[in-house]
Amino acid sequence: MTNENLNKLCMDESDPMLNTVVRCKHIILLNLQTSWSKSNPGRRFWSCPCYGVYSKNCKFFRWRDKEEMDPRSSFILPRLVNKINELEQELCIRQVHIDNLRNSSLLLERRLNR
Repeated sequence: MTNENLNKLCMDESDPMLNTVVRCKHIILLNLQTSWSKSNPGRRFWSCPCYGVYSKNCKFFRWRDKEEMDPRSSFILPRLVNKINELEQELCIRQVHIDNLRNSSLLLERRLNR
């Protein structure tokens, strides 16, 4: 699952911070994002798309909250994200197998119909 999809999954529509206008020095309107790192899973933040890019030299990064996540969530969230990624990879592999079987079946059918 992409980070964008994970961000949407974690959106709380009633969160007043979703409508907060945050801009960096580039005057770019920033979207509220979600961290999926092991040290800050589930924490919300704003960051300039140029953050860490030396040519743009923007260091804008701001956490939405000042709080640490509870230990249980810090333990569970990264594992859930990893499991989602594993399942998506397995789904892709199975889809390739299905496509290969369909192609083999079509080839066999064509040969039989000659």
